[in-house]
This record gives sequence, structure tokens and C-alpha cells, in this order.
Amino acid sequence: MLLLRGLRLLVGQVSPVRFIGPSATFVGLVALAFAAFTGKLDFSKLDLPKSMEDVAALTSAAGNAPAVQPVGLDRNAPRASDRIRIATFNIQRFGEKKSGDAEVMRNIALIVANFDFVAIQEVQSPQAMPIARLVDLINRSGGRYDASVSEPIGRTSYREQYAFVWDATRIRMVPDSAYVVRDDSDRMHRPPMVGSFETRIVPVPGRQPFRFTVINAHTDPGEVSPRGESNEMNVLDDVFIRVREYEYQTRGIMNVLLVGDLNVSTANLGELGQIPGMISVVGTTPTNTAGTKTYDHILMDRTITTGYTGVFGVIDFQRDYGLTAEQALRVSDHRPVWAEFSAYEMPPMSAANRGAAVR
Repeated sequence: MLLLRGLRLLVGQVSPVRFIGPSATFVGLVALAFAAFTGKLDFSKLDLPKSMEDVAALTSAAGNAPAVQPVGLDRNAPRASDRIRIATFNIQRFGEKKSGDAEVMRNIALIVANFDFVAIQEVQSPQAMPIARLVDLINRSGGRYDASVSEPIGRTSYREQYAFVWDATRIRMVPDSAYVVRDDSDRMHRPPMVGSFETRIVPVPGRQPFRFTVINAHTDPGEVSPRGESNEMNVLDDVFIRVREYEYQTRGIMNVLLVGDLNVSTANLGELGQIPGMISVVGTTPTNTAGTKTYDHILMDRTITTGYTGVFGVIDFQRDYGLTAEQALRVSDHRPVWAEFSAYEMPPMSAANRGAAVR
């Protein structure tokens, strides 16, 4: 048990809950995970559908089958073998209705397929069907993606799920590394989801794959005011520090990224932003679809995660895909944020450089 200022960070495995989804152990199949704070489940041991066609058949029987066809993924710009792109994307209310809209799903698939790894917020389906359909669409279009999804999380009847989606040809999930922060003191409306990963790289003598842990967060917009009695920004700093300690002690991973829709600008990150070396890659770049506010972030301790190349972006999918304002908002009211990292481990800063970096 890890104690932290009234918030307990517990990880572990519990009895599997049955989900509708295929096994994660085969190419092109989705791993739908989690019950309470479990890790990634081995679906090959459960009596579940064996293919995405079976998932489609189940949703069709329920009268909710999406008429989604494969899309044209851009294969003209191959990704560099020595770098990866990590993104975060709040796909607003990503539930049964949105995942059944062929035009919206086409645009979401095109966006997600730009990246090696995407942390997703606001999934809304207990069976995680939206993520299953998204990964199936990308894979039928020529990709090879996998995913992991949390249980529904929230204090009220309104609940959301987190998800990780990644290109299985370039990223692998560290076994049994997925969990949800356990918040017994109820300091956060939606405690974050955590998972650890490593790159699949061309072997190079003396170089190791980049290993990283992602904390996927979606704060309550009513609980991030700097003047409020409860500010989730002053809880997430504890989460970041304790997750980093836990991952280093248990898996030897030092690189930790806190990503997601934090509902605050960089100037209002509170105690989270005061961690020495902490940066948000977006700065003041707007991340909402209207282009007026900064809500979404990729945060890291720059003195530890030296593999960050300094390259980042915020995808204006309305402009890039020629969408109307209405079409863009059907996708989401948030833009994806991404950052580029070395595919190989890089040493942390020296003590002298670390001191200069945080002044």
C-alpha cells in the first residue's frame, strides 16, 4: 500500500469481469481490460467471441451495428524507426451512438492512426464497444492496433472509461501493468488509469527500448479552480510522484507521462505544475476544437524523460480534413495533442544540467 496525503494508490489483480471482446494475444484483436483495479486480462482464457466479426454480430443482434467501412490510411509517410509519437485525445462522449456513425468513425480512425500510442478519455460503454469498433476499423484498413480499457469510473450514475490504443508493430504493453488509481478518500471524481509500455525497436548494440508509464486523467471541470477548496491539480502531483516511485521500484521504469483532459491551462496546473522539471508540451496552444482554450496536456519531468525530442503538435482536424464546424464537433470538442520521443532509452540529465533545467 502506498500512502499519499489522503489518497491511497493501490494496484493489483482481482477476479476477471466478463467483457464482450476478443483476445489481445493475436494480431489485429483488441484487448479490453479491467474490473475495479485489475491489470490487462488474458481473454484467451475466457469464453468470449474470437473475432471482431463476432462483436459486430452481437451488436447487430441488438439492432446497433455500425455501417462502417475501411478507410484509406496514409501509408505515404512511413514513421521513423527511431522515434515514436504519443498522443492524448478526449473523444467527447465516445459511446454507442458516436461509434455507430460511419462518418465520425472514419475521421476518428484517421486521427488515431497517425500515432503510435493514444490515451483516450470519455469512453462511454460498459462493454467498451466504441474502442473495439475503432481498433477493428483501423485494423481492417491496414493497421495493426491493440487496446486496453478501464472499468467505468465516476462518483455518480454518469461514468466514463479510459482507454489506451497503440500500434502493436511499434509498441507493446508491459504485462500486468494496467491499473486504476484507488482513491479511498474520494479526492478525485475520476481517478486516473495507468499503464506501462515499451517500444518494439530494431536491435542496436548498447541501446535499450524506450520504456514509459502513462497516467491517463480526466479531471472534473468543477474541481480544478485555483480558488476552490478542492483542486484536483493538487492531487495529481501526488499521483504522479507515487506512480513514478511505484513503477521504478516494481518495473524499473523512470519515464512517466501524465496526459489527458485536465480542464486547465498550463498556468493553472497548481501543485502538479510545481514538480521540479515538469513541463507541458503544449504551452499556451489551444486544444479545444473551437481554438480558444487550452485544456489537454502531455506532462513530464524533463530532467528524467530526456527522450522527448521537443517536437509536438495539436491536430486541427477541422482544417486538416476539410470539415465544417458542425462535422468537427461531431468528432469531439477537443483536439488531439501529441509529442515525439526517441524509440530508445536516453540517460537522465546530469545533476548539473538538472539544476539548470528547473530554475
